[in-house]
Amino acid sequence: MKVPGTRKWSGLTVFVILALLSVGCAKAPASVPSPVELTRDDSCSLCGMIPVNYPGAKAQIHFENGRMEQFCCTLDFFTYYLSPGGPTRITAIYVNDMGRADFDRPVGFWIDARKAFFVFGGDVMGIMGEALVPFGLKEDTDTYVQKHGGSVVKFDEVTLEMLRPKMPGR
Repeated sequence: MKVPGTRKWSGLTVFVILALLSVGCAKAPASVPSPVELTRDDSCSLCGMIPVNYPGAKAQIHFENGRMEQFCCTLDFFTYYLSPGGPTRITAIYVNDMGRADFDRPVGFWIDARKAFFVFGGDVMGIMGEALVPFGLKEDTDTYVQKHGGSVVKFDEVTLEMLRPKMPGR
C-alpha cells in the first residue's frame, strides 16, 4: 500500500544527494602563506644552526597547521623533505632565488621551490656539503653553470642519493 505524499528513493538518487552534500562539507583548501624572512632567532630544523649566520640559499616549509620549518641550506632542506616518512600536509615551500640574492647574505627573493631550477655540483660548496643552488629563471642557471660547473635539475629530480657526501676513493 502506498501512502499518499511519500516517495520511494532509488539507490542512485540517495547516492547523488549524499555526494552533493559531502562536496559542500569538504574542507576548504589551506591558503598559501607568504614566505617569512629568517632572523637570528631562527634555527635550522635539521641541524640546529642559525641560518642567517651562513652563506648560500635557505629554505622554508609551511604546513597546513600554520607551523613552519626553516633550513640553513638547501641540502638540509632536501635531506629533511626526502627522508622516509618525510613531511606531509605542506602548503608552501620557499627557497632563495640565487639569480637575484647575494650568495654571502641571501635575504629575501623567496620563490616557490617546486618551480625552481637547482644547480647541483660544480665548484661551489654549501655549508653542509655539495650545494643545490636554486634559481627562478632557467637563464640564470645557464650563466651559473658556465662559471661554476654543475648540472641543472628540477625540484622533483633531486634524490637522496645526490645528497650523500662524496667520500674519497668513491
